[in-house]
Amino acid sequence: MSLYQEILTRANDLADSLTAWRRHIHQNPELRMDTPLTEQYICDTLASFGIPDIRSGVGGHGVTATIYGAKPGKCLAIRVDCDALPIREETGLPFAATNGSMHACGHDAHTAAGLGAAKLLWDMREQLTGSVKVLFQPFEEGDGGARAMLADGVMENPRVDAIIGFHTGNIMGEQYQTGDVVFTHQPDSANIFSFRAVFRGKSAHVCTPQLGVDAVFMACSAVMNLQEIMNRERDPNDNAILSVSTIHGGQRNNIISDTCTIEGTVRGFRREQHRRYAQRVREICQSTAAMLRGSVDFETTIDLMATEIDRTMHDKFAATAAQLVPAERIRLYDPVAPGGEDFARYADLVPAMHFYVCSRPAHGPCYPHHHPKFDIDESTLPLSAALFAAFALTWQE
Repeated sequence: MSLYQEILTRANDLADSLTAWRRHIHQNPELRMDTPLTEQYICDTLASFGIPDIRSGVGGHGVTATIYGAKPGKCLAIRVDCDALPIREETGLPFAATNGSMHACGHDAHTAAGLGAAKLLWDMREQLTGSVKVLFQPFEEGDGGARAMLADGVMENPRVDAIIGFHTGNIMGEQYQTGDVVFTHQPDSANIFSFRAVFRGKSAHVCTPQLGVDAVFMACSAVMNLQEIMNRERDPNDNAILSVSTIHGGQRNNIISDTCTIEGTVRGFRREQHRRYAQRVREICQSTAAMLRGSVDFETTIDLMATEIDRTMHDKFAATAAQLVPAERIRLYDPVAPGGEDFARYADLVPAMHFYVCSRPAHGPCYPHHHPKFDIDESTLPLSAALFAAFALTWQE
């Protein structure tokens, strides 16, 4: 039996455990950095494998498990995220969450795959060169978890030389089928600049508008003015987008509102344009408020670069995937959707690879990520764990 056959066999033997881990996490979702129950479950599961080097409380509620191989070498990090979303679940699954939150982005499956990879590598540590550090990260949904874990020294002791991560579900698009392994050597997430602008004016009765300063009108004007960035300032070859997604203001239909808040995001793939768009959003909000006799409190909520894929890591992963899945199941991710991923913060520090395992539900409609009926096909969990383990066991060859 070849090494790859052994990995697949061991991973398939873990199928029931992988499913159980995923369902437990799915049924108990936690948000942002507040993931103590998930942290404890991960630690308990890792400890049940016999792994001695487990660190909890990393950057808050993050967890790491470090596995040392029999032969000296470099350290690879495997990063998986474990936070949920503030979405009320509507799947009707017997293990559906009931606390008003939901794993609607596949992070429950990511965590299960990370646990599976840790189990496989621990059991095969005599064949491992160097070490592997599995990172279980909260708060990917909002760009806080990676920063907190990095600030807490997650890339040290042992020092991480390279990193790999993945996503699952059906975010890649309708052209991909369950079991497809999808990746690219191009940046596989977008530069993201997200903002909140609170426009401030002066309240008055609507019958005396000259005595007030209308914050709702300021905000609406800013929304329209911001569109000119993409209409007239964007290079047609740049596939950036700008969206204002929320607007909140006003108390009654006969009161001119003194405050109104908008939130939005700019996404694209050209780093050289990213800062310019961000600066123009701020300038337009400020100038619109000033023109209409008001002011604005402008806040950057996310400022994240695209995930840069290391070409050597990409080529090594492609060779690994070719040993585990048929050639027709290896797919180029093109075009890349402008999603965000704070995995980029690790990729800015060490060579990185990020991939996708398409996992469309076996029965019923296929709902997109962040939908209250989102689900995955659990049969892909062994493959996800096997891809991590196989790469970790061979990337230094």
